[in-house]
Amino acid sequence: MWIHLNNEDDRPLYVQIKDQIIRDIVNGAITPGEELPSIRRLAVEAKTSVITIKRAYQDLENEGYIITKRGKGSFVKKTVNNQEYERNKALFFRDTESLIQKGRRLKLSDTDMKQIIIEMLEKRGDSNGKHS
Repeated sequence: MWIHLNNEDDRPLYVQIKDQIIRDIVNGAITPGEELPSIRRLAVEAKTSVITIKRAYQDLENEGYIITKRGKGSFVKKTVNNQEYERNKALFFRDTESLIQKGRRLKLSDTDMKQIIIEMLEKRGDSNGKHS
């Protein structure tokens, strides 16, 4: 699992880690039932403390994204409930805001950005369908 931590980000490191894992779950890079790296292994890979990873995993479990089985590891839950879905939408909204700002820095018009997003969605198709 690849985690990118940004020291210039205002969010604490554990929140950055948690948000990246949620994003990977939502976009299918991490699948339901898949085992996450151990806390120690991810701490080494992310070059951060075990405590930071443990806090991220605890929040992910409290928010219903993962389940931890003592002695076996942490796994992505099989289903995502409506509360989690709303959080996912909020994450997507924040990412989209950032993307729009980047598009404007690149001097893209709102019309062009909309068209790009529409084309990408049409190309990929509806992967979920439950919440449209």
